[in-house]
Amino acid sequence: MRPRDRLRMNLRLLIPVVFVGCLLSFAGPASADDGATVHHFSVTYPGNLATCSGNRIEKAGANGFVKDVETCVTVIDVGLEPGTYSAVDLGWCSDYNAVIFDESACNLAISGHVTIGENGDDTFTWNVVAYYAHP
Repeated sequence: MRPRDRLRMNLRLLIPVVFVGCLLSFAGPASADDGATVHHFSVTYPGNLATCSGNRIEKAGANGFVKDVETCVTVIDVGLEPGTYSAVDLGWCSDYNAVIFDESACNLAISGHVTIGENGDDTFTWNVVAYYAHP
């Protein structure tokens, strides 16, 4: 089984857990000097499967973009070696929307990367920089 297929299978197995509910908190938006708006977010998935926090950066206009920069600490072992992977190839959904296991509502990354590291205590850290087609 390819790593990407294994990742998707592992993530799909967690769908029912997410429907139990999640705690999602947002701080107020802030504007950057370049016209971008920054929204801090954090989400803890049920059973402490993962805790993620980061910033959603949105900029409108001709060179507009939607970008998440975040760090997640998780007990989910997706079966990948530590390293950097394409957010697109992993099928990464934004944690800002807190619906990562609901494919119908998933805001899929259109570019970016996920760096996976092992913490040595049965947890993993995922550092994510991902871009999205819409907020």
